[in-house]
Amino acid sequence: MPSSALAELYAQIDGILVINMDSSPERYEHFMSTVGVHLPAEKLERISAVAGRELPSYGKAPWFTEKTGERARFWGGTGGCALSHRNAIAHARNKGWRNVLIFEDDVCLEPSEDAIPLVTEFLKNKTGAYLFYAGYNKPEPRGKVIAQNGEAALWRTDGVIAAHAYIVSADLYEPLLKVFPTNDDDIWEWLAKYRAVDVLYRDFVPFWPNVNVYVLDPILFHQRDGVSDIGLNAAEGVAAANSFSPKKMKGAKKMLNKLATPLRRLKIRLNSLRIY
Repeated sequence: MPSSALAELYAQIDGILVINMDSSPERYEHFMSTVGVHLPAEKLERISAVAGRELPSYGKAPWFTEKTGERARFWGGTGGCALSHRNAIAHARNKGWRNVLIFEDDVCLEPSEDAIPLVTEFLKNKTGAYLFYAGYNKPEPRGKVIAQNGEAALWRTDGVIAAHAYIVSADLYEPLLKVFPTNDDDIWEWLAKYRAVDVLYRDFVPFWPNVNVYVLDPILFHQRDGVSDIGLNAAEGVAAANSFSPKKMKGAKKMLNKLATPLRRLKIRLNSLRIY
């Protein structure tokens, strides 16, 4: 059973989803024995992850050629990851949940006595379309402190690299589902445009109309060291969390940060044109 503080936090969340490969039951068992024991069982559901390297179009032209080489495995995993998160959000939409907490199965809980009530109060009063990072990998977040409790702070940010523990509000379900790939037919073209679900969340979602993105310091959920069996990318959550130090920006640094994200989006678009 969750602690009283965590129970109050989870009372503000309608549903909790864990993305897990059918071929990796041991990862789900580990999640349940470490994180799951702190979650309300009546709100927790498992979502089968999509195995991108098993999709019928994986490895085939025009998106895969001899030049793709070993990168094919990476893109297969990244595609499966994007479809998995899309399915999780569609599930939350279909359930009619007011919001959803989405986990990948390699997270670990690092509760903060100051951070937990801060998130609880935020969720009690928050409406509209928002994405809330309960964990992150990189880069160092930039933004503005909007709430503080002891040593914990809640930041409005332009986004970070993370998709292992985040909350999505119902008002953001449909905008995300309109952009996400839907199946084997459009996943590789989607990757050419957006690169990965983390990149979509960092470089595009924060700039949609009436959407706000937030990150917590200190984070509540790290990724375990190792390799994701969905995307084959090395988890970097522990190292990143240890160096987590959001900073307020002034003057030239603030202007450079404002320029950085549009330039990243331009680079992504140029890469897409090159791939096409």
